[in-house]
Amino acid sequence: MLLETLQGVLSVEGFTVTCAGSGEEAEAILRKAAPPYQLVLTDLVMPGRTGMHVLRTALDQNPSCTVLVLSGYGTLKQATEAMDKGAYGLVSKPLQLEAFRQTLRRIVERINLIAERDALKAKVRELAKRVEAMETLQGRMEMLAQVIAPGPAGPEPRDFRRLQELADLHSRGKLTDEEFESAKKTFLSQWLP
Repeated sequence: MLLETLQGVLSVEGFTVTCAGSGEEAEAILRKAAPPYQLVLTDLVMPGRTGMHVLRTALDQNPSCTVLVLSGYGTLKQATEAMDKGAYGLVSKPLQLEAFRQTLRRIVERINLIAERDALKAKVRELAKRVEAMETLQGRMEMLAQVIAPGPAGPEPRDFRRLQELADLHSRGKLTDEEFESAKKTFLSQWLP
C-alpha cells in the first residue's frame, strides 16, 4: 500500500517512477540502469535485502545519487546509520504527505544543483585542457620564431623568461628531450660566439 501511495505521489510531482517489491529487485534495477538513477527511495526494512544494501548499491552506481530512506519509529538507529553511510534524508512512517512533498521539492533543487555542478566541472576540465594546449602551442611558436628571426646581440630579461617557459614545457612532458635541446641550442646560439 505504501509503495502504491508513493508511486502516485511521485508521479503527480512529475517524477518517472520505477518500483521494486524487494531489495534484490531494487538492486538489480539499479545495476542495469543507464543512465543511473538520480533519486532512490528505499525502506530500511524490506523482504530480502535491506534498505542499507539498496543504499550502497545506489551510491556505487552513482555517487551523486540522492537516496531518501523511509523508516518506522522502531528503526531510528538503522536510519541514523543510513545517514552516516550517505543517505540524503529520512522520512518517518507513517508518511505525512505534505512534509514529504516539501522534501521532494528540496531534492529536486539538490538534483538540479548537482547536475549544474557536474556540468561546470566538465567545462572547467575542458577549459584547462584548452589552456594547456594553447601554452604548448605558444611555446612551440616561440621556438620557431627564434629559429626564423634570432634576437639581438645579448639576452634581455624577457629572453630568460622564454627560456624558462621552454624548460617548463619540457618538465611537463610537452616537449621531448630532443625538441627541448634543439630549441635551447638555437635560443642560446644567438648570444654565444
